[in-house]
Amino acid sequence: MAQIVKIQDCISRYEQDPYHYMNQFIRLKKQRWQSLKEMAEKKEEGFFRGESIPSENDGSRKKRTFSLKRKKELSDINNGKEAVDQWFNGLEEEMDGDLIARIPAGEKELAAFFKERLYQFQLKWASSTISDISGLSREIKSDKILQILAQQLPDSYFIMYHPVLQVSQAAAELSIIILTPLEIYCLAFLEGDKESAFIGSKDRFWKEKTVRGKERSVLNPTTELLRTGSILSQLLKGSDIELPVRKFIISRTSYIDYPEPPYGIEIYDRRQWGDWLAKQQKNFAPIKSRQLKAAKILLSYGVSESKRRKEWLD
Repeated sequence: MAQIVKIQDCISRYEQDPYHYMNQFIRLKKQRWQSLKEMAEKKEEGFFRGESIPSENDGSRKKRTFSLKRKKELSDINNGKEAVDQWFNGLEEEMDGDLIARIPAGEKELAAFFKERLYQFQLKWASSTISDISGLSREIKSDKILQILAQQLPDSYFIMYHPVLQVSQAAAELSIIILTPLEIYCLAFLEGDKESAFIGSKDRFWKEKTVRGKERSVLNPTTELLRTGSILSQLLKGSDIELPVRKFIISRTSYIDYPEPPYGIEIYDRRQWGDWLAKQQKNFAPIKSRQLKAAKILLSYGVSESKRRKEWLD
């Protein structure tokens, strides 16, 4: 699973210490996957049969657990270090009766179950810190593109999802940015009706034509891609980081008819999307130092809107 390091103008833990969190993600993911597999095996063997498992509605248990965690966080912070994230920790403690019942038996199903839970944790990590939190919009929470990229791309890929960066004293929301070990991708997705066709041009708007003969206008995606690529080059200039920037227009659902796109723009429609994704999944390159440096530089320009957690206002 790729790492979501920035979502729009949400505060992110990666902004605090990108090196720490990027490496911790992979290590803890492996540990928690192993723990979940062991939990599934115990369930299969009837390990939990007859046990009295606390209910989610046990208010006193929840309050006591939170109190203990809160004391631990305060203790760690007073000692000058950040508390251990509850991302993956305490998996066994979370295993209430309802959750145990939902753990699937097959490994393929178990992997899908784990990815879904991990994705929800990723959204939290990309929109909060120990003390502050940003509100995720309903659109982001249900965004299929973000979920597909996070769940299907390798661990060594870093996703900045329409990040808002401070550029020349102005905040700018950019295209989707993915930092791979060897390259930086700028992505623009066109989501249309199944088997519709997007007609590309140099005009400000493109046309989407559906199989039922309907038409609608969409903003020309090349404009935002070229702007994003230019801003990335500007921010990374002088850093001695040499990472090629590639720009993609992608549609999972539709065809794209644009015979002569601008130089440097690559197009993948519903006919090539699967091949593009499969190629990324075969990229087994580990995280590179220049990739980490590039991520740290870009995150340093991040604009974040957040508020203090209620428990930190006391």
